[in-house]
This record gives sequence, structure tokens and C-alpha cells, in this order.
Amino acid sequence: MLDPATSLLALRLRAQEGGRMSHDAAWRLARVARHPDEMVYRHHGHLVEDIPNEAQ
Repeated sequence: MLDPATSLLALRLRAQEGGRMSHDAAWRLARVARHPDEMVYRHHGHLVEDIPNEAQ
């Protein structure tokens, strides 16, 4: 289950960005804002190294 406070903050972030930010990106940004010790997870799924060789 996702943290409701983080999800609410993510919705606010998306609204501020006019919907240009994906929900996943907003949620990770909100999570790191509330829990700085989880910074390592912010970029998960967004690193070039995570792309399979076939897609490069």
C-alpha cells in the first residue's frame, strides 16, 4: 500500500506542474522530500544503465 501523505503530495506536485510530470516521477519526488534517506530509489527506472541492450 502506498503512503497516503506521499500520494497527496504527489498529486499536488503534478497539479503545480500542470500535469506535465508523470505520477511515478511525482510520487518518487514526494517520497524523497518526505524521506530523504530513500534518495537512492528516486532515480530507479530512469537511468540509462537500466535500458536493455536491444533498446539502445
